[in-house]
Amino acid sequence: MKKRRISTTISPKHWELLKKHTAEFETQQKVIEYALEGLENGVKQAHEMSREEELWMRTGREVKSACLIQKDGLKELIGTADIGRYIEYVSHQKPIECVIEYYYQKPLKECSLKEVIDGIVINAKISNWFDTINYTDDGNQYTLKMTHTLGINSSKMINIVIESVFETYGVKTESKISESSLFVKVFKNV
Repeated sequence: MKKRRISTTISPKHWELLKKHTAEFETQQKVIEYALEGLENGVKQAHEMSREEELWMRTGREVKSACLIQKDGLKELIGTADIGRYIEYVSHQKPIECVIEYYYQKPLKECSLKEVIDGIVINAKISNWFDTINYTDDGNQYTLKMTHTLGINSSKMINIVIESVFETYGVKTESKISESSLFVKVFKNV
């Protein structure tokens, strides 16, 4: 391996850091190489976005999705929503199906069931409607578990959207909802 010689000056603060870490890494060369690799990896990590951040950026910019409203205001709007009209909207527009297809860049039917569930979870996280959202793989089914503070109409509306996704996908679901939670069993086709 070809090596390069460097010569430089550093501040007293950085000299002390170099001496301190030389005790740990054995040589100044190893300390500098480790620091440079850490810098390189740190720069890469700083530019990598989470799946939620990526979807938020893409949907906001490319799909023109926008809703910046405080949760209390959202709760008030949802509390007065016409659920019948919302069912019609979801039936015709299939909003979450579109987001999942957009995120994975393929038709919903070509996604795996796990991708569909992950797509719902990612979309739910970026919406900021939920206090918690996760799922478990229970063998012959997945169980989506969501909690929120937006009231019973919100639970109904979320359930309508989720059931629409799985109906379109072609799997059966079983839901239990309350004022502040949803539990949706999504049965795997075995």
